[in-house]
Amino acid sequence: MIAAGGFFDGRGLAAALCYGAAGVAMGTRFLLTSDSTVPDAVKRRYLQAGLDGTVVTTRVDGMPHRVLRTELVEKLESGSRARGFAAALRNAGKFRRMSQMTWRSMIRDGLTMRHGKELTWSQVLMAANTPMLLKAGLVDGNTEAGVLASGQVAGILDDLPSCKELIESIVLDAITHLQTASALVE
Repeated sequence: MIAAGGFFDGRGLAAALCYGAAGVAMGTRFLLTSDSTVPDAVKRRYLQAGLDGTVVTTRVDGMPHRVLRTELVEKLESGSRARGFAAALRNAGKFRRMSQMTWRSMIRDGLTMRHGKELTWSQVLMAANTPMLLKAGLVDGNTEAGVLASGQVAGILDDLPSCKELIESIVLDAITHLQTASALVE
């Protein structure tokens, strides 16, 4: 089992290992490394986030996502569902052109996505928002027009180590915490 959610240092890795996990997933932590291909403007935006800099929203595609608070997210949160649906329809068209899918295949995929789930047609249509808005933010670097998926740890992180430095630091920190914990039972 791989533990996920809120991990960014050796203390968290040590705790997860003690609970029986084989390791941890650290999406936001690895996004914020000097080796990450995410544009520098996006990395700066993440580093500027405070502890209250993220929000869980269903306004991107009808499903809950934790994202950085941005002007776009605030507009989505405070806007009407009709306006959000209209934006989702526009994004479905953009996604269709970008993916070179036909409307027919998109509808077929939507039916498949909906099968066995309690999704509304609005949620299915809004699902086209996710790739378009994530691409705008994380690939194109448009921090105001895109969505920046994030873990809560964004408000804690303040550096951009290399992946090598990050892994070495986490492993050394985990070893220290595991040795301290094991000394309690000797």
